[in-house]
Amino acid sequence: MMKKITYLVNIKSLLALCIGTVLLYGGCKKDSGFYGYENEQKEFDGTIYDFLKNEHQYDSFLLAIERVHLTDTLKSGLYTVFAPTDASFKQAIDNMNTLRTIQGRAHMFISTLPYEQLDSLLCRYIVKDTFSSRVMVLQDGLALKSIRYNYPMHGKFNRTDAEGHVGGGPGVITYSDTKGVIYTNRWSKSTTVAIDIVTKNGLVNVLEKDHMFGFDEFIPRMNPTVSSPWNDYPFYIPGVIGLEQYNRGGNKVAYLDFSLNNQGGQYRPADQVDIATAGEAGLKVGWTETGEWMDYTVEITETGEYDMTLRYGSGGDDGRIHLEVDGRPVVGSALVMPGTGGYDSFRDITTTVQLTAGRHLMKVYYDFANFDLRFLKFVRKNAPMPIPGVINLEDFDPGGEGVGYHDNNERNEGGKFRPSEGVDIDFSKNEGGGYQVGWTGTGEWMNYSVNVKETGTYNTYISVGSEGTNGIFHLEFDGTDVTGQLKVPNTTGYHKRQNVVTSVFLTKGPHVMRFFVDHDGFDVKSVTFRPLN
Repeated sequence: MMKKITYLVNIKSLLALCIGTVLLYGGCKKDSGFYGYENEQKEFDGTIYDFLKNEHQYDSFLLAIERVHLTDTLKSGLYTVFAPTDASFKQAIDNMNTLRTIQGRAHMFISTLPYEQLDSLLCRYIVKDTFSSRVMVLQDGLALKSIRYNYPMHGKFNRTDAEGHVGGGPGVITYSDTKGVIYTNRWSKSTTVAIDIVTKNGLVNVLEKDHMFGFDEFIPRMNPTVSSPWNDYPFYIPGVIGLEQYNRGGNKVAYLDFSLNNQGGQYRPADQVDIATAGEAGLKVGWTETGEWMDYTVEITETGEYDMTLRYGSGGDDGRIHLEVDGRPVVGSALVMPGTGGYDSFRDITTTVQLTAGRHLMKVYYDFANFDLRFLKFVRKNAPMPIPGVINLEDFDPGGEGVGYHDNNERNEGGKFRPSEGVDIDFSKNEGGGYQVGWTGTGEWMNYSVNVKETGTYNTYISVGSEGTNGIFHLEFDGTDVTGQLKVPNTTGYHKRQNVVTSVFLTKGPHVMRFFVDHDGFDVKSVTFRPLN
């Protein structure tokens, strides 16, 4: 039978009590001359969520949990929670808004913080499965995984000193955000004031009140002075850039927008860039005004000429944009955009630009705004696709059936790209823009001429969507299977994508990559190769 408690045992109070006992009884000692403090087992007759709600000092934590849709999760399943108090949130938000006041930006609160930022930070406080302090006593502690994204955290149990004895006091867990690196001096750490509180579906540990929510990432994420990539990685060029995925950083840092709010509200609602659902599929940037701009961090894999295609819609002629890279106009990028018949009637316009290899900051600048924008696509001109980089699978080799691809019927079921060929291509209907290959059939394949820049191992990410678990595929290089058969997860929709992740060893030089469908039942958008090191 669990004993219900309505308060936490304050370790400092226990330590003070022990010291008081020393004065009265000559010390907290056994006959051996040493007393090893034992943390009191604390139990709560309810779920993790019930405990947090009952204590009335985790209201901010619970509000954040509700915003990222984890309330029901903490009422069931098995988890270990490292709970930040209201004081942790107050300190973080006060500091954030002090800086935003200096920067002339509107204040933000838990209810208005960017969802994706709050989600990625909050999940670090909730660990899959239950881990008591007893399993964190190893010399190196214990590696832990967050409830979402498998983000690497770490727990290490130690005893504090008491009565002059090293390790004779109450136990404390040092909980660390590892930043994804093995060097402990780069970790961000916090300690607990109460541990191993047992609930019906897991354990709760309480972080010290001086801990600032988000470890050391909250303020720079909410108030960056330098824009940073939206998806953590730069966009590879050649590749597709969904224009709603401009950099993080806010107004006047990652973008300039003159409206007071996101008038479309369909994506990144806390920002001022106006994002709506496009009539044909996916998302678009609308309500554009002359002089506005958006930044994108890009990784250009090779110096050379690129075909740059912009997909847009316009209710009038003479819309104009140009690109800048690292503050300098890109020669050939200035476009005059003819009317398309309406803001939700889209067409492509293509030009040729010269780009230089390396990581750069690319700006899309509105010289005369009377358009809505979907995405930019860059294709290397008269050259194979470089690896590392991203291969968009609609860009299979020319040559037709039996040469560039094999498809089980002659009709392009999607018809949205290369409509005269048999591969079935549709618009990508969620964020990120571009196209995806669908209606896959068992035995179908597509070929891609590639150039591997350096011999080595590459982490490989294949972006897929499916409504079931039957899909299977593999990758070949020059006829050799380099991945083995890879199963497609159920993503709950053909346009709700996840990455299937593997690694491959590739040799430097030109190759032909083949994407082979071993069993149908999925859509696929792209294959991305990143160097292992």
